Amino acid sequence: VISVINLTLDKYFPANSGVQIIAEPGRYYVASAFTLAVNVIAKKVMLTEQTGSHDEDDASKKTLMYYVNDGIHGSFNLITRFRMEMGIVRKKKSKPDEKLYSSSIWGPTCDSDDRIIEQCDLPELEVGDWILFENMGAYTVVASSTFNGFPRPTLHFVMSRPHWQLMHTIQEHGTFPEVPELNDVHVSCVSKNRMELNSIACIV
Repeated sequence: VISVINLTLDKYFPANSGVQIIAEPGRYYVASAFTLAVNVIAKKVMLTEQTGSHDEDDASKKTLMYYVNDGIHGSFNLITRFRMEMGIVRKKKSKPDEKLYSSSIWGPTCDSDDRIIEQCDLPELEVGDWILFENMGAYTVVASSTFNGFPRPTLHFVMSRPHWQLMHTIQEHGTFPEVPELNDVHVSCVSKNRMELNSIACIV
């Protein structure tokens, strides 16, 4: 990526163009290194009557509000600071017949502005379920507070087994061995850290 950017800058903004290029690549390097896992701590179901419907399932339109244990005063402070929109990573793929509901996700504080996602379509979740947010390594925990007494997320450092074995090999021999491509190796932070037993938000 960097080589392509440099070639493009040299082409369109050569040294004699009078344009000075200043780059801050911190977010590029750091954001993707962390995933935030939040726990559903409360749930509110709202029913809106639909007139003229004879179908029992369509007689009332259900919308869901989920409250999680991190918010805009914590790791999601970048929503208000940078006006960023958050995207959810679901642990399981949707089933073809799985029903989705209009949902919103809120933080745990008494602040009425503590809203993480205004609207998204999700299957019905229960208290205790986990929601994952990727690319949460930049301007998140470092700028968070303990507003309303809610603690900052706990950090868990996770590495896949092949990468762990590779690091041990490098440490023992001092050189990089010939190994297969590891970019596609995926590790589940949920199972590795047993997050289902821990009710606090965490960044991995």
